[in-house]
Amino acid sequence: MDVKEIMTPEEIEIIGVNGMSDLQRKCLMDFALRVQGMGQHTVGDIVDIKYDAKVIVLDDGSSWVVDDLDKYTAELWTEYEKVVVIDDEMYKLDESEKVMVSEDLD
Repeated sequence: MDVKEIMTPEEIEIIGVNGMSDLQRKCLMDFALRVQGMGQHTVGDIVDIKYDAKVIVLDDGSSWVVDDLDKYTAELWTEYEKVVVIDDEMYKLDESEKVMVSEDLD
């Protein structure tokens, strides 16, 4: 996909995309995709808590690694509780508790 496929002709002209090198256009596209992903959220139920609350698995199959500083909070959580993940923070919805997480891509 090229950045020209997601921009309007006016944006292409104002930013000067046609005068950019391939590397500059790729960098702009990478930036656009990174910004698009910000503020995204995942809502689900906890289906498993592994490794002494180090990993939380949601019903959509995603796994989240809990920050070491938040492990003790996550140890109090249980399966079937609803959570939302927003920008690397997981919130338990019924009590508004949160822990810092990162997605486990293994």
